[in-house]
Amino acid sequence: MYTYDQIADQLTDGFWASFGGGPRSFDVVTGGTLYVDITGLASNGQAMARQALDAWTSVTGINFVEIDSSIPPNQTVSEFLDAPSNPITPYAVQVGDDFLGSLGTGADRDTVAIALTAGQNITIELSGNTANGNATADPFLWLLDGAGNVIAANDDAFGTDAALTYPAATTGVHYIQAGSFNDAYPGDYRISVRDAAGLVDIVFDDEQSGAYATSTVSGGVIQTSFVNIDSAWAGGSARTDGYFYQTYLHEIGHALGLGHAGNYNGSATYGTDALYLNDSWQASVMSYFHQVENTWLNADFAYAITPMMADIIAIQNLYGTPSANQGDTIYGDGGNTGTYLDTALGLSNPVAFTVFDTGGTDLFDFSSYSAHQVMDLREEAFSDLAGLDGNIGIARGTIIENGRTGGGNDVITGNAAANGLSAGSGDDTINGGAGNDALSGGSGLDNLDGGDGFDLIDGGPGDNTLNGGAGADLLIGDGVTLSMLTTIYPAWTPPANAQSLLDTGDVIVLWDDILQDSGLA
Repeated sequence: MYTYDQIADQLTDGFWASFGGGPRSFDVVTGGTLYVDITGLASNGQAMARQALDAWTSVTGINFVEIDSSIPPNQTVSEFLDAPSNPITPYAVQVGDDFLGSLGTGADRDTVAIALTAGQNITIELSGNTANGNATADPFLWLLDGAGNVIAANDDAFGTDAALTYPAATTGVHYIQAGSFNDAYPGDYRISVRDAAGLVDIVFDDEQSGAYATSTVSGGVIQTSFVNIDSAWAGGSARTDGYFYQTYLHEIGHALGLGHAGNYNGSATYGTDALYLNDSWQASVMSYFHQVENTWLNADFAYAITPMMADIIAIQNLYGTPSANQGDTIYGDGGNTGTYLDTALGLSNPVAFTVFDTGGTDLFDFSSYSAHQVMDLREEAFSDLAGLDGNIGIARGTIIENGRTGGGNDVITGNAAANGLSAGSGDDTINGGAGNDALSGGSGLDNLDGGDGFDLIDGGPGDNTLNGGAGADLLIGDGVTLSMLTTIYPAWTPPANAQSLLDTGDVIVLWDDILQDSGLA
């Protein structure tokens, strides 16, 4: 079993190392901007790309700005005689130009001159030209210095198209050379040269079958990333609760610098390819194994609809930790995030997500559900909520203060904050943990433990077991109002969240007159 930090290290380092590479990320931090081009996607893909980018924004703070990167050329130069494979070429372009040519054979290479100034940063793209139905299938791009030496090369930056970014080290003539992978693919091509200042960071397309992402990396810095997801992939349904959307989360993870949760690529089997027991979608959207494929894990199948626990740690290791959901946020019933999370649990297919929240007084409200639930408000814990096991997690650094469950026999575990924890009908178990907590068992045979701190514990109707734990606590059953208690004990100040759990009109009594814990009654 790996810790979440170990899984995060696998995502940022281990996967890339297993394939001979190194860690990579864009040169941007939380609050920065990356430019994306989704114009190559059909409408279903555009909807899913936007939603997935928003999901990554929520855990990175990176602003993804849409642009159309198809800048028309200043001029187009066309090959009229076969361009030579050496630098003695009659063809030249400038930054902003396109060049149209053709590879007569797979082994053909065409050379075009370009004058650059030291410090000038350009991007060169080489793609198949489909205008005459004879595009080269897999172009390969080289950049040569003035002496004809290769100084940069690329294959498959954007699908099978090639691209590279080059900051000129010297002033003078350089040479762009077009060819094909393994000298095997004749056909027409287009060279486009642009100022890198206008370069799009992530380009999306759906022309190729399948789903994949590639990046052009220099010195550990991602220059550009390309994401291709077939518009019919996994049925192509533009819905949150499906694999089409989860694939967008996954591939954008790659585009930002995350590898797979194991050293696999293309296909994998849990029993033979998993590096650790807990490799699954529950820990990472970059995993190949859903929750049930993982035979060690106790969790129900559910589509991951956010970056998951290890993904959040990993991506924040690369880009920093932003602020998110700073207000008093409700998750579950009456959700007020303003995102798709507010309605996700009502969708047709099962979903799993991880909550990242850095401020406010927050509430997990699952009081409408009658199934037995296990709610754990501690950081890096998963809960069994809304009828599923192991489906909702709380990210590192996230504090959820309050929790409510419904009519099942529920278990609620608080955290170190001042928690307000309330269970409905059913035989419930609540542990407040550290902090000055207010616990309400509702009806049923409840077992309530305040844990450390100054706790208010209301058993409600039924034969309940109340344990104040360490600290000065007040244990209540049924028959006296809370306002009466504060009159009887004027020196006692109820926890702030007691009022929200114990309405002042409720009738309560002191259990055995006064139950004393370590000090104050």
